[in-house]
Amino acid sequence: MNQTDLIETPSTADERARLEALARCGLLETEPEPRFDDIARLAVLVCQVPMAVVTLVGDRRLWFKARIGINRSDAPRHFGFCSEVINRKELVEVPDALADRRHRDNALVANPPHVRFYAGAPLIDRDGHALGTLAVMDVVPRQLSAAQRAGLQSLAQQVVAQVELRNSLESLQQTVCERDASRERLEASHRDLERRVAERTAALLHAHVSLRTELQRREHDAHVAQAIIDSLPGIFYVFDQTGRFLRWNQNFERVTESTPEQVASSKPTDFFGSPDDKLAIEQAIERVLRNGSNIVETDLCTRSGRRIPYLFTGVRIELEGRWCVSGMGIDLTDRRRDEESLRLRDRALQASVNAIVIAALDGSIEYANPAFERITGFSVEESLGRNCRFLQGEDTEQPGLTTIRNAVRQRREVSALLRNYRKDGSLFWNDLHIAPVRDPAGNVTHFVGVLNDVTNLKYYEEQLQRHATTDTLTALANRHTLKARIGEAITAAQSRQTMVTVGFMDLDNFKFINDSLGHTVGDELLKGVAARLLTCVREHDLIARYGGDEFAFVLVGHRDEKGVCGLVDRILKTVDRPFEVKGHKLYVSCSIGLSSYPKDGDDADTLLRNADAAMYRAKELGRNNFQFYTPAMNQRVTERLSLEARMRQALANGEFMLHYQPKVDLRTGAVVGSEALLRWFRPEGPVPPAAFIPLAEETGLIVPIGEWVLHTACSHSRILRDAGLPLRVAVNISARQFAERTLTQTVRRALNGAGLEPDLLELELTETLVMQNPEDVVRLLHEMKDMGLRLAIDDFGTGYSSLSYLQRLPVDRLKIDQSFVRDIGADPNDAIIARAVISLGHSLGMSVIAEGVSSREQLSFLQQNGCDEMQGYLFSRPVPIEELRLLLQENRSLDLH
Repeated sequence: MNQTDLIETPSTADERARLEALARCGLLETEPEPRFDDIARLAVLVCQVPMAVVTLVGDRRLWFKARIGINRSDAPRHFGFCSEVINRKELVEVPDALADRRHRDNALVANPPHVRFYAGAPLIDRDGHALGTLAVMDVVPRQLSAAQRAGLQSLAQQVVAQVELRNSLESLQQTVCERDASRERLEASHRDLERRVAERTAALLHAHVSLRTELQRREHDAHVAQAIIDSLPGIFYVFDQTGRFLRWNQNFERVTESTPEQVASSKPTDFFGSPDDKLAIEQAIERVLRNGSNIVETDLCTRSGRRIPYLFTGVRIELEGRWCVSGMGIDLTDRRRDEESLRLRDRALQASVNAIVIAALDGSIEYANPAFERITGFSVEESLGRNCRFLQGEDTEQPGLTTIRNAVRQRREVSALLRNYRKDGSLFWNDLHIAPVRDPAGNVTHFVGVLNDVTNLKYYEEQLQRHATTDTLTALANRHTLKARIGEAITAAQSRQTMVTVGFMDLDNFKFINDSLGHTVGDELLKGVAARLLTCVREHDLIARYGGDEFAFVLVGHRDEKGVCGLVDRILKTVDRPFEVKGHKLYVSCSIGLSSYPKDGDDADTLLRNADAAMYRAKELGRNNFQFYTPAMNQRVTERLSLEARMRQALANGEFMLHYQPKVDLRTGAVVGSEALLRWFRPEGPVPPAAFIPLAEETGLIVPIGEWVLHTACSHSRILRDAGLPLRVAVNISARQFAERTLTQTVRRALNGAGLEPDLLELELTETLVMQNPEDVVRLLHEMKDMGLRLAIDDFGTGYSSLSYLQRLPVDRLKIDQSFVRDIGADPNDAIIARAVISLGHSLGMSVIAEGVSSREQLSFLQQNGCDEMQGYLFSRPVPIEELRLLLQENRSLDLH
């Protein structure tokens, strides 16, 4: 199986539409443009990676329009990173390409530069087509933060904006040129028409005079006159006051699709369709007979019903002693087409969301569209005739202005970023692009400028810069700034022969407060801790938030550990005082690990790693204390990291398995469902779930593992269904999976991949997870419920639930935590809680299941109190799928008596 077989491909129609949209961009064969390189560099800065590319994905190749850290201009399309982003139309992140079977054979992974990490955001145009990607890469595994992912997606939108801006400018320049050419053709047409009318009228008058003279002399001269009439380019006619046609040329017959007999028996108004056109012709004839001549525009209607715009001329002549009308008709189809084209182009300029101005060579504005007035506040009327420089006011010392002046002088296209000022004096950033407009001879006559208000984008760039150096919640320095400061402190300490102390601090029991009282209270507590920490250190020391409830600090200028101990002891006592947060009096302590330069390391990463190891040692010794680093501490950290590394390999090596614990109906004793439980079987022996699942939660590995569990459980359930043993399977969902915001899509892919009906899948969420963000949970659970899934709240009774939210949840069942079931009969309080949960669940219309049932005494209690289902060792331990199938085939049930 090659790499492309692992990547979902779009339909032929979708791909054809996407390639057509890509072709319209006109960028595949062009040279790389600085605007794309600038965005790629910003992506490198925001995501803190060495490589970034802007890629357009063709039918067979990937075109690199910008590349930072990669020396390629194109690549075959089967390089699967970008193709996956194009197909999914969403940001794709590959934390470790070597561990991902879809990408580990990619040439960029297997060969230099040996890419390990990839994250790509699609370039979606306004029609929803994915043209390419903005991607960042690294040679080491990693993951982007939420802010980096948001920044990468925003920069991808900027790439699309630049592409569409470029296309708009080219289209606009072509439109202006076509408009000028159309205007010149129209004016020439009018002049030619006037000349032709004058010439033809004069010729007609002369022909009539000659004809009248020659008719009196010789009858055969009528044939000569008719030949002259037939040679005229338009239609020619002569009719008397009664409307009877006396003369006409062959063009008249051809255009009106009439025979000579039909013309002779018709009146002028018979060749016009609508009543308004007929009335216009009657009035024009009256004016000719009254005033001597007239001109009128209207649509001639042929006998087949086709309408043709015509300009009709008429002059009054005397023929054989009676007044007649003689005239010609000129086809206006081409002129009308030019006028309509000009009108459409003018409408496009008027409707543009970007401000567009057309200026003379001296810079004076000759045209501005409505968007100019909306963006600048200056009306079109008060802007016409003014030099474009008035938008800069007194702010004339700008590098972009010099760039524009040089381009205008050289008569070339240019883009520049300017500070402009609206009519009310407010500043706005203007991404200005100007292009010369040339006449048919190639001479520049005007400049067209497109003003794009990028104030919001500039503000967002500033926000990204702040996010890159500062923690948004506490306003402390962030991890990036912390590492830079440690490096600076080490450099200074080398010359002063002083020590640099790095402290790593973790709040004790913070997770309990955060889970029980909510993130809002937790965030306020973190801000309070940050404020107190700032009061403990000196001005030249640094406090940083490392992430979550972890803080770090850098202490400089000390020559021994004595001064450090006093300062750290002050931090412990300061944090230990109670906090008042939203009406709650909260008590937290902290554990601190310390490392120092030069004793424990000579770079930021080493010092932080050793301080972290010392902090874990402080927690092991009872928390609320501090410990200095010793080399022995790294052994514990190494063991933990080793387990994490083995766990990352386990998924790829197929070491994980699912066991299933049956669920039994307490009314019938029949098996009505099962719960999928994750097991890890290493070659040297099984790993207890308690040893690896918390670490998977902490490191985020629970997300890919949880997705594997979903797909595997759905596949196993499909196997049972196909064997005539349909059984609902329950899968536990972790907080990390829920936080990914893509859980609905993950579940849908698992169901579709297995071909399983949604009602055979049940998702179990913990009570704590549900109450962390109840508003979002209610919305997401309703989405899943609409898919047809069953939902359950696991470990109910161990967390804090708001009944007002609980009754809004579309949940099917509550699971009584096994801690309450275990001591039924021994602890009256557990029996009371279990009874209350059963009553609460039934009152909310939910069924109730007890887990961990291992004795007849527990079973009897649950039956007496109306519990609906149970699972536990009393009936069956968790078993592999083969044993579960055998159990179902034997129709094994629980003896309820």
